[in-house]
Amino acid sequence: MTRLWSTANVHPRDRVAWWVDEFSANCHTDCEPQRGVTFFGEAGFNDIAEGLQIGTGTASAQVYSRSSRQIARGDDRFFIMLASSGSQSLSQDGREAELTCGDFALTDRSRSYRGMSNGDFSQTILMIPRDLLLRRVGPMERFTAVRIDGTRGFGGLLSPMLQRLPAQLADIPAQLRPRVADNLLDLIATALFAGICETTIPPELTPVRIKFWIETHLAENLSGERIAAACGVSVRHLNRLFAREDTSPMHYVWERRLARCRRDLTDPATAYRRIGEIALSAGFKDLAHFSRAYRARYGRSAREDRATRSRA
Repeated sequence: MTRLWSTANVHPRDRVAWWVDEFSANCHTDCEPQRGVTFFGEAGFNDIAEGLQIGTGTASAQVYSRSSRQIARGDDRFFIMLASSGSQSLSQDGREAELTCGDFALTDRSRSYRGMSNGDFSQTILMIPRDLLLRRVGPMERFTAVRIDGTRGFGGLLSPMLQRLPAQLADIPAQLRPRVADNLLDLIATALFAGICETTIPPELTPVRIKFWIETHLAENLSGERIAAACGVSVRHLNRLFAREDTSPMHYVWERRLARCRRDLTDPATAYRRIGEIALSAGFKDLAHFSRAYRARYGRSAREDRATRSRA
């Protein structure tokens, strides 16, 4: 569903007042358009899946902010703000990101932030339910208002994808959109980590960083020693971190491999893949062991889960 509002049919003398009201009502954000110009603004958004939404906006120069009054109205999602054209600055948590075409940064809607553009600009906005990003990245204060370069690295991969997605979303079947959302969130988490890689990651983010590393290396031969070495911690410290969650590193790996298999077994996009191939690509080496573990974990065999999905 597309939700769109525009000043196109509003008399020029009324556009600023109309836009301020609409922006506040639809975005729960205050804005102050630049005076003395013929103002124009247009914005809309679409649903992707799992509460994930993507929007686009084009407007004349303005300042916008998430004030305490607007925060009190609710909406504590995270926004990825991507500069599609023009430039803008974005500040939160004592940092300021200067965004030019293709660059993006994260904002936390549960706390105040401020953005500004001195000229006409357009942007793409990905709206993310809080829990979907927290489970991948953990505490977010480290990542807000950090500029991600949209021309290289993970930012260069993700930026054009986000900018094209609003126009292409209608052609993506509904049953495939959860996979699109899942892949987008994994890329965003990777880009956010890459964006702060030149700074020291605080100790409280170490468990999240380790889990993210495991998630991106599930198909490989993993051991406590290899995980610890790759993540720059001792094996003893690695075990201690997982013991705080009443588990162990390798049990966590086992759980994530099973979850990856279940996702692929029930996803229409991977219906062509054999069960054994899915298990092997998730890191299982013994298919009989995988089958027993899958039934023990989910109360159904992998074949039964696939058959149920095929009949749905």
